[in-house]
Amino acid sequence: MKADTFSKILLIQALEESDPHGKHLPLSTRHHATQQAREKQPLQSDHSSKAVASFLTTRSETLWAFVEKAFPGFAKSWKHFHFDIPAFWVAIPALLAGLLINGLGESQRVNLLNFPLLIMLLWNGWTYLSSALIPLFNSKGKTIRLDICASWLAQLLGNQKPRSWPIGNISDPAVTSWVQESTKRFTELWWPHVRPVWTNRLRQLLHLGAVCVAIGMIFGMYIRGLALDYQATWESTFLSVNQVHGILHILLGPAAGLLQYTFPNISELASLQAPQHGPAAQWIHMWAVTIFTAIVIPRSIMVWMNQRSLNKVQQSFVIPLDDPYYAHLLAADRGHGIQVDILPYSYHPSPQAKNFLDLGLLDLFGNLVSIRWHQPIPFGQEFSNPAEVSTNLRTSVVIFNGGQTPEGEVQGEWLHSMQTQMNSAKARSRLLILLDEEPYSQAIDENRVMERRQAWQRLINHYHLSVVPFHANSTLSDQFLQQAQSGLWPASS
Repeated sequence: MKADTFSKILLIQALEESDPHGKHLPLSTRHHATQQAREKQPLQSDHSSKAVASFLTTRSETLWAFVEKAFPGFAKSWKHFHFDIPAFWVAIPALLAGLLINGLGESQRVNLLNFPLLIMLLWNGWTYLSSALIPLFNSKGKTIRLDICASWLAQLLGNQKPRSWPIGNISDPAVTSWVQESTKRFTELWWPHVRPVWTNRLRQLLHLGAVCVAIGMIFGMYIRGLALDYQATWESTFLSVNQVHGILHILLGPAAGLLQYTFPNISELASLQAPQHGPAAQWIHMWAVTIFTAIVIPRSIMVWMNQRSLNKVQQSFVIPLDDPYYAHLLAADRGHGIQVDILPYSYHPSPQAKNFLDLGLLDLFGNLVSIRWHQPIPFGQEFSNPAEVSTNLRTSVVIFNGGQTPEGEVQGEWLHSMQTQMNSAKARSRLLILLDEEPYSQAIDENRVMERRQAWQRLINHYHLSVVPFHANSTLSDQFLQQAQSGLWPASS
C-alpha cells in the first residue's frame, strides 16, 4: 500500500476515534461510507489482505470527501504530514561547504600529512568500518542515532502543527480541540510505521551530503590550484621518512596507478621534508582521485541503495488489522465458518458476563461467527470433546472462575487433556483461556484479586498458554479485544 493511501486511512481512524459520538464526523456518514465501500469492494469470506485494503481505501476516500467539504482548511493542511526534506536542501549547502573548505590548507604549503582532505578520508573510512562492524554486535545499533533524530522530527511535527493548522472560518473551540486531538492520535498511529522511512531518508541524506562535500572540496582544490602556486611538503615529530612513505603509498598508491604515475620513492619524499618543498600538482591529482574513489563513488552507491530500500518501505505499508478499530469495522464481514464453544468451568457466569463475552467475541471473530454456550464443566470431570460441527475453524473458549483456587491436578490436567485432543484432531482448532474476576472481586480487595490472577497465570504458563482476565463491569471492550487476540492458542492457525 502506498504511503499517502496508508496515511489517509490512519487519519480517518484518528478522526473517528477522537469523535466517538459523531459530533463532528456524523455516525450516519460513517455508516454510509462503510455501506458504499462494501458495495464497491465486497469482502470475500477469506478476507484477503488485498480485498480489505481496497475496502478501507474506498471507505477512507468517501469520508475524506466529507471532511474536505465540511472542514476545507483542515483538508488543505493534510500535506503537512507528507513533509519530506528535499535532496537539494542538503546537496546545495554541502556542495557550497565543500567549495568554501580549503582542502589544501590555509597556506600555500600543502602538508601531505595534515590537511582537511586527509581528515575527511579518515572520517569516511571510520564510517565504513563502523557500518560494517556494528551490525555484528548490535543489529539495531546503526540506526539508534538516526531513530533519535527521526523521533525528534516527528515530535516537532506532532507538537507544532495541531496548533498552527488552519480550519477555515470555523471558530468553534470544540472543532479546534477535535482537530488537535485527532492530529495527536494520528501521529501516535502513524509514527511506528513511517519511522523506517524517515530513518532511511536521513541516512540517505547523510550519504548525499558526504558526496557533495567531497565533490565541492575537489572542485575547490582545483580552483585554488589554478589561481595560486601550491607547494608540497611534510613534517612530523614522530614519523620517519620511511614511515611517511609507507602511509602515503597505502593512501595514494592506488590513485597513482589509476593516473599511471610512478609513485615518488623515499628519496624524492625526503626532498619534500620541511623546510624543503616541491611541486604539488601531482599530489593534488592523486588526492583528488583518492577522494573520488574512496568517498564519492561508495557514498553514491549508498545513496542509491538507500533509495531502493526507501522505495520498498514506502510501498509496503500494512494496515494493523489487529487494532480494535479495524476489528470493529470489519466485524460485520468476518466469522463465516467459525464455531466458538464457550465452556465455563465449574461455575455459572453472570448475565452481565455473558453479555460482555457475546459482544467481545463478536468483535474478536466477527459477526458471522456461530457462538454456542455449553453447560458448566463439573469440577474434577475429565475433558470430553464437544460434538463435531461442520465448520472450517473451531475455537474453544474456557472460562475459569477467579474465585476458585487453581490446582494443577484438576484444572491443569483438564487443560492438558484438552490440548492433547486438539493437537490430535484433524480439524483446525484454537483455544482461549479467560478468567472471570467478577465473582471474586465482589468479596475481596484489589490486591487479593491481583494475587489470584497471578496464581492462575502461573498455572496456565505450564501449558504455554495465556490467561485473559476480565470483569464485565470494568474491563474496556478494546482492552479485552487486544488481550484476547494475543491470548489465542496456537498464535497462528
